[in-house]
Amino acid sequence: MAKEKEKKGVVTGTPVSILWEGILLIPIFGILDSLRSRQVMEAILNKLLETGSKTIILDILGVEYVDTAVANRIVKITQATKLMGAECIISGVSPAIAQTIVELGVNLGNTSTMSTLRNALELAFEMNGLEVGRKEGSKKKGT
Repeated sequence: MAKEKEKKGVVTGTPVSILWEGILLIPIFGILDSLRSRQVMEAILNKLLETGSKTIILDILGVEYVDTAVANRIVKITQATKLMGAECIISGVSPAIAQTIVELGVNLGNTSTMSTLRNALELAFEMNGLEVGRKEGSKKKGT
């Protein structure tokens, strides 16, 4: 059963979803220990191979705690995705996480980081040459 879930891109409750053509979304919640980070990395890499996606949004808004080990695990995930030919955008970077990463001296390299999923999605669209717009004549909700 666990192998079946891994093949579908879900490992230990961490979905790897196709957000848009060429763009994957991986929301991380809870604790990112070494076992879970390996499982997450494996699920991401398998989904990259399966879909040929070129951009990954790794949303860490739900990560409970960031220390040097967690930050380094995130860096390793981004490095592995780069080896597969994909760019990783880290979203959900709160002020506390940003401060912790800077204080720990963790180097994220040239990995793009965004505070919100919306900003990460906008960047992912830009990176993939995609554009989303409102249909002519349609109205915004609430107007």
